[in-house]
Parts: sequence; C-alpha cells; structure tokens
Amino acid sequence: MMLTAKPRQPETGPQGDAPPFAPTRTYRFAFVMELQAGMRTQYLNWRHVVEREPNIAPTWVPVSYYEEGGWIERMRFLPSSVRGIWRGYLQTSRGLGRAKFDAALFNTHNTAVVHRRAVYEQRAFLMFDVTPIQYDGMAFWYEQKADRGGWLAEQKRRRVRETFQAAEGLFAWSHWAAQSAIEDYGADPKRVSIVPPGVDTQLWRPAEPGCRPDDGIVRILFTGGNFARKGGDLLLRWARETRQKNWELHLVTLDQVEAPPGVVVHRNLGSNSAELIALAQKCDVFALPTRADCFSIASLEAMAAGLPVIAGRVGGIPDIVREGETGYLLDPDDYDGLCDRLDMLLDSPALRQEMGRKGREVVCAQFELAALVRRGLGIMQAGY
Repeated sequence: MMLTAKPRQPETGPQGDAPPFAPTRTYRFAFVMELQAGMRTQYLNWRHVVEREPNIAPTWVPVSYYEEGGWIERMRFLPSSVRGIWRGYLQTSRGLGRAKFDAALFNTHNTAVVHRRAVYEQRAFLMFDVTPIQYDGMAFWYEQKADRGGWLAEQKRRRVRETFQAAEGLFAWSHWAAQSAIEDYGADPKRVSIVPPGVDTQLWRPAEPGCRPDDGIVRILFTGGNFARKGGDLLLRWARETRQKNWELHLVTLDQVEAPPGVVVHRNLGSNSAELIALAQKCDVFALPTRADCFSIASLEAMAAGLPVIAGRVGGIPDIVREGETGYLLDPDDYDGLCDRLDMLLDSPALRQEMGRKGREVVCAQFELAALVRRGLGIMQAGY
C-alpha cells in the first residue's frame, strides 16, 4: 500500500496497490540480508521466491555481524557492538563490491545506515520492522540500552533520518513502523509502502482431514526464543493455576524452562522445519502474550496452519490479528485477559474452528509469501 496520508489502522490488515512485477528484461538486484532472529527467516523466504524468477539476476549479501576466527572478532579490547558494526560493514562492502545494480534491497535499515554509500550511489530500498526510536521504547525487553539523548544519540538519529530520506523506497512491515518513519524521521509518505513478511501457505497449512489427534486434548502452542519477553511466563502461570482439564501446553523456546505437568518444552526446532510445522498442525490454539515485539511471523504461520491466535497488542501485531474474528489481542501483562481468552477457546471447539478458518483465509489473501515478494519486486522494478 503506498501511503499518501497518515496511515490508519486497517480493519482488514495490510492491502497492496503496488505495481505487479512484470519483467521486460533481466534485472540485476542486490539483496543485503541481515540474518539476526526473524530476519533470517525473511531472508530464506525471499530467496526461495526470488531464485524462481527467471528475469532476476540476484546478488545475495548475507550479513551476520560475525565471522568465526575473524581478525575483528579477536580485538577483544573493542566493545562487541563496535566489532559487530565493523564486521557488518565489511560483509556488506565485500558483497556489493563496486558493481552497479538496478536496485538494492536492505532487509533492515541497520546495514544501510552503516553503509550509506550504497544508498546514495544507486536505487536503494530499505525494509524494516521497527525504527530506532520505537526500538528504544522496548529496549528493556530486548536487553539493550536505550539512547539517553546527547550529541551521540542525535548524530545516530540524524544518520537514520538522512538514510530514510535518501532511499528510493521504504518497505515497512506494518503501519506502526511506517508511521514512525514518516513522523519521526521525515520519510516521504509517497515512498513508504507496506510490505509485511509473508508465509508460504503451501508449506504452512492445516493438517489433512483425519491427521490431527482426536483424543479430546486441546493443545496450545507458544513459539518464542526469548521466553520472558514473549510472555511465556504468563502461560506457565496459567498452566499451574488453571482449573481447565484435558489440555497440553507446547513451548518452543531456546530458554531453559522448568515445565510443570501438562507442559512440553521443544528446543532446536528451526524456522520452517518439518518438525515445527507438524507440531503446529497438531495444536489447536496459538498463544503469544508478548510484552514487546515489532511483528510476529510466528502468529502468521500459526494462522496459516488454521489456529486461532492470542497475541500481545504491541508493535505491528494489530495488523495481523483481527480482534474477535481470527483471535484476540491483549495488552502487555494482561494475565486475567489471557486466562479469559484461553478459557473461551478451550471451551468452544466451534469457536476455535471458525477463528482458525478465518485466520487461514486472511493469511492466504493478504500475507501470501510469493505475492508479497512480487509486490516488493514490482516496486523495485518501477521506473524501468
């Protein structure tokens, strides 16, 4: 959606009127892809679609901010953040070289801010799920320190502002992120598009008829690497205190969790892995009472698998979940609200089925991976 006025929280989620990708020749596109957290999933998803487009000659530039045994990493006298920024700059420089591309897409603004030459020398597009000022508001939960003002903070903000304003286009994951780019950093609304990360709905889909467990147990799924930030402790509290019967709580997390009866902890389930998809297809409800998040690809995947979603009303998540239709939105730390919504869904198979069906429809219509990637490619192609 091209934003020409103040973004309004949509009733139906992100829509798109971007030009479709209609190639007339071969395009040389560079993709500078940060590999941190959910960005790695987005990188893999985009690569899956782009490499099937015969009219794109892609150059992939993965940015990990780290190199095993690298000379920068051995400079222990430097702060780890400085070493990471330096390594990210070199990875971007090596990947792009001196080549000229028809367009370059950065899947976060971080690498573009550090490597601004690439933004100024060619048509550059920046994708982002959060702006720095928004991230500062959630810094505590991300175990980071927010900028406290002063000269250095102002210089960092100025660099971000200049990069946002110099880019050919901005791909915001949500209306929430787009609003901040416009109001806090002076981005031209005409250059801001809503391009959320998509889900492969052929990969993430409901279980085939007759393949789901039919044992009367309602299975609740939680997926979150950072257990406390994602609100996993609230679900554990519910598991210990609830009077509901015949349920299982499945926690997919990297953190160490002491599981009470009825709770199953899963570790080392990779993004888009067959094991993770199979687990989602066995479950009945997805719960993510997150306290701080920029977006939630996991909620989209759960909806694609036909699950109703209970999620925190934070960041760009309100673009995903339709209150009362595909699930429920909770304010941070609303434990009573979480209990009420879980009880309603556990007590009503019909409600779970209807919300799950509607959620699958929403994802297929508005968050299909291939369609969203081609929307982005169409914006990058425009002008040729």
